[in-house]
Amino acid sequence: MSRQEAGCTQLALAPHGLLSLVDELLLNIIDHIDNQKALCLLATTCMRLQDLAEPFIWRKLVVLSGNHARNIATALDKREARIDFVKSLSVRYKDQNREGIEELNHFVGLMGKLKHLQLESPCPNNSEWAEVFFDGYSRIDFTNLLAGAVYPRLGLPLALPMLQSLTLHAHGPSDRKFLLGRAKAMFLSTTLRNITLSCLNFEADMTHQDDMVVSKHRSTPLRSLTLIECNVNVQFLDVVLSLPKALKELSIGERLHCFADCVPSLDRKTRTSAPLFLTALERQADSLQRLAHIGGTVQHLTARETDPRGAAKLRSLTSLAHLELGFESHLYYYLRQNGFPPALKTLKMLDSAISLNAGQDVRTMSSIAFRSITTLVTDHLSPAAIQPGFTIHLHFSDYSNLRLSVIAHPAEQNRLLSTLFLDRPAIYKIATMLKSYRGHFHVSRDIFPSGTAYIPPYMYGEELPVENLMYDSDDYWRFNGINYQVVDDEASRNELQGGKKLTACIECTARDISATVCRSLANETPCWPCAISHMQCHWEDETDNAEEKEEEAGEGEDSDEYEDYVT
Repeated sequence: MSRQEAGCTQLALAPHGLLSLVDELLLNIIDHIDNQKALCLLATTCMRLQDLAEPFIWRKLVVLSGNHARNIATALDKREARIDFVKSLSVRYKDQNREGIEELNHFVGLMGKLKHLQLESPCPNNSEWAEVFFDGYSRIDFTNLLAGAVYPRLGLPLALPMLQSLTLHAHGPSDRKFLLGRAKAMFLSTTLRNITLSCLNFEADMTHQDDMVVSKHRSTPLRSLTLIECNVNVQFLDVVLSLPKALKELSIGERLHCFADCVPSLDRKTRTSAPLFLTALERQADSLQRLAHIGGTVQHLTARETDPRGAAKLRSLTSLAHLELGFESHLYYYLRQNGFPPALKTLKMLDSAISLNAGQDVRTMSSIAFRSITTLVTDHLSPAAIQPGFTIHLHFSDYSNLRLSVIAHPAEQNRLLSTLFLDRPAIYKIATMLKSYRGHFHVSRDIFPSGTAYIPPYMYGEELPVENLMYDSDDYWRFNGINYQVVDDEASRNELQGGKKLTACIECTARDISATVCRSLANETPCWPCAISHMQCHWEDETDNAEEKEEEAGEGEDSDEYEDYVT
């Protein structure tokens, strides 16, 4: 097929108009165009603007279908210079659009300037594979592509010589759908800085004795490694963590959602229950700043093989400032054994595993979480072990029991969450203790604004969760926007009662319900007695009695007394 090479810009500038500008100015203008269609139209005007605009048109590609992939392959074949224009490539297609995706394979390996690569293929646990053979394997041959970036290919240069970030949610064919295979070479890359893998078995036949591993020891530029819904082999993890020169961020998410062919191993020596887990983390002790670990589904947890030096190894992570742990993580055990890293600023506790295990039993799940953090703060935390400003953050996942979309008023949702879900006495106790240490306590949950929830990894077109802050100890009495000081602070309540400032709503007064019970939850929402009776709630405030108060003021009452009354 004939190919057109890059043309030359004009030797002489036009006497007037846009083309009278030099290339540098035109490139500056083009760089500010953020509309892909506008760039394409500009490129069709003349050869000079085509040559200048095409690098901007091709620098970022998002491929969602096989037809799109075919068109891209045809265009790259016609003009090879376009291959080097591609800096970022995302291939994210649904299974019904897969035919034609494979035509990109030849060109991806030739993208010498590619810096960011994302490959996403349909997941084997999707509903379309429920009763049929899985044939939704990745049409991009990622195993050979990533191997070709490290191991020399006969007569060809190394693939992807400038690749800096890789996000991989792709599967092999047949019984190899969860295997890394030759893609393990990515960890030997001399250019990759950020790697995110999901729904794979994080294991491979790579040992500390391999020549390539020895030659790359503490030398690769990898700075961030994220594993989402992976079966993690701790022996392979130990090898991988021996390679980076200075890993900054590590997130290990073991499988919470298991199905056929991806059930975790029950051999505790290969899981994060083994002492080798902490030994592997120690390899990056001087550089690791962020660490997250979800231990996986409770049903497939393996018994911990306790490391006598476990707490000391955790404390050896001297640069660690941010730690996220599932309650089921074996690292949480060592943290409670005086294992707080010296530079730790935030501890975020995640309920993912225990909430899935609890099912419909919301109270049990929340009770476990609050009881665990209460004992952590009262029995295992000391001022000497934490930094000033240290924050504990309890984060709950989104699941059906917390989706209150049937209640239209947002304030009503907040009140029910506060009364039925949050353990206010426990929260006060935790917040008070942390405040005495100059620390903070936060409680939040994930919400999906549309009401439809998804599980990670989040695929193309899926809504991302939004973190909703339910409690911040800096606003001690407020939960989900509702102030509970009148309810929970006896001194405050007595003061209001003594000053006759605590009054019931009109409906509660008529039903002989006390002001304490009525006022307990009245804050921009109906009070609790009216809410459960589905009644409107009205208050006699300064607005309702404006005329009466004006008359009283006109009778010469002392202005200070009047001001105190309306307050």
